[in-house]
Amino acid sequence: MMRTIAAALILGALPLGALAQQAYPAKPVSIVVGFAPGGAADLLARSAADHARETRGATVVVENRPGASATIATAHVARSAPDGYTLSLGSPSPIWVLPQLQPVGYDPVRDLAYVAQLITQPLPLYVRSDSELKTYKDALAFARANPGKLQWGTSGARGFAEIVMGAAFRREGVETVSVPFKGGADAINALLGGHINAVASSDFGPMLQAGRVRLLVETGPNKIPGQPEVPTFRDLGYPVSFPVFYGIFGAAGMPREAVAWWEAVLKDLVQSKRFTELSTKMGGIPDFQGSRDFTAMVQQGYGEFRSALAALPPEKR
Repeated sequence: MMRTIAAALILGALPLGALAQQAYPAKPVSIVVGFAPGGAADLLARSAADHARETRGATVVVENRPGASATIATAHVARSAPDGYTLSLGSPSPIWVLPQLQPVGYDPVRDLAYVAQLITQPLPLYVRSDSELKTYKDALAFARANPGKLQWGTSGARGFAEIVMGAAFRREGVETVSVPFKGGADAINALLGGHINAVASSDFGPMLQAGRVRLLVETGPNKIPGQPEVPTFRDLGYPVSFPVFYGIFGAAGMPREAVAWWEAVLKDLVQSKRFTELSTKMGGIPDFQGSRDFTAMVQQGYGEFRSALAALPPEKR
């Protein structure tokens, strides 16, 4: 009896963390989004947060830190404690593109842990539905006849869309002006307001369904679901053509328990009716990959994108 009391007193004097390792997640998780609210990345992050809360009872908050094509948010996550409580919604711009063009404060291969891919997403060039530019050929003809007059928006400066679309325009020998915004939603607002001619981004889905935009060309290698008439960069023989991915990542060294927990949650999400509806709305394709496959895909794509950039003239990178 005395030993039991003494043990209780000793344990009561210890901090809770010393008593036992609490199962993950033992406190709120933050998903940092590097773009403004309302875009594709923001919608996906909030869907993941909602699903974790509703099916697992976890507290997950979404924090928007837009700017610099999501490299600000990515650097924040890379510098965070590798405990699985600070995550982000990743895309090609901060992972494949910007680290190869300028200092970003992190190495995407060494400093990040890739948890799971959720979706692959088209990234087309599109115009307002009432635009006189009916096809990609029309856009190129307009640009040739009016050098510097075709203005097209993106979700961030020197991001994935700007690189691949800019490379295509240069290949065609036309002079255009890219206009970066802090997120795809901002670029769309500028398009609908008549301030720019077109947008290259993955945030087209809701506007396409509402009949407010028309797709001209897909920068990736695969056809857009329901849009067989829209040519792809592969169709056109362009050398820089990559599919867009979205997935969850954290700081390198995340506990395996945290990675496994999110793998299970996100696989369940991708298989849900909720996610099917969201994917249809976005114009994307549900494409779950666990940590092992997602990591391999990111690392392979990083090397392939480096090779594609190296093939461009230095002044065009």
